[in-house]
Amino acid sequence: MLIENRYVPRHQKSFTVCHWLNAISFCMLFLTALPLYADTFLFLYNIFGAKTLQYAHRFFAVIFIATPIIGLLSAREGYATMIKEGFSFGRDDLIFLLKFPFTLFGMHPNMPKQGFYNGGEKIHILLQGAVGTVLAVTGLILWFGNGVIDNSIRAWMIPLHSIAAALGLAAALSHIYLAVVQNPDSLHGMTEGSINARYAVHHHGAWVDELIKDGKVTKQEIERAA
Repeated sequence: MLIENRYVPRHQKSFTVCHWLNAISFCMLFLTALPLYADTFLFLYNIFGAKTLQYAHRFFAVIFIATPIIGLLSAREGYATMIKEGFSFGRDDLIFLLKFPFTLFGMHPNMPKQGFYNGGEKIHILLQGAVGTVLAVTGLILWFGNGVIDNSIRAWMIPLHSIAAALGLAAALSHIYLAVVQNPDSLHGMTEGSINARYAVHHHGAWVDELIKDGKVTKQEIERAA
C-alpha cells in the first residue's frame, strides 16, 4: 500500500537512523583527524585542544563500529537486504554501470530494470563495507595494540587507515552528490523511509515489479502515482 497515494515504503525507521549514525560518525572521524594530515587544520587543535579531538575521535570510532552491530539487531530486514543485494551483482547491474555516466550529462539511455539497489549502489555498499572494515580493524590495532602487537605491524596500520579514510570520503562525496543533486527523490528514502512512486518505477523497476507480485502494492496504485 502506498503512503499518501504517492510514496512507496522502502526503509525501516531503524535502518535510516543507522544510516545517519554511520554518516555522521564517519564525517566526525574525518574532521577530528584532519590536523594530523595537514597543518592548515591545526587551528582545530587551537580551538578545541589536541586531547579533546583525540577523545572525540575515539568516541565517534565507537559509534562508527557499533552502528552496524546495532543495525543487525534493530534493522535486520534492511541490513539483510543490503548485504544480499550487494553480493548479487549481475548482467543488468553491469549494463547500468556502463550507461549511468551518460545520465550525468543529461542523457537518458535505455536502462535495464534495477532491483532494490541499482548497480551503482551495490558497488557503493561493497566499497563502504570494505572501507569500514579496514578502518575498524586498523583503528582498533592502533588504539589497543601498543605492547600487544609488534610495532612493525602497527606501523602499517597508519597508511592503511589513511588510505581507507580517503577512499571512504571520495565514495561519500559522490554518494552525497548523487543523492542531493542528481536524484533528490532518493534522499526522501533516507529521511522519511519512502520514495516517490515515479522515481521507484524509473530507478528500481524490478523491485516495484516484485512488490506488485507479492501483493504489497497494486499495479493500479503504482500507475496512478507514477
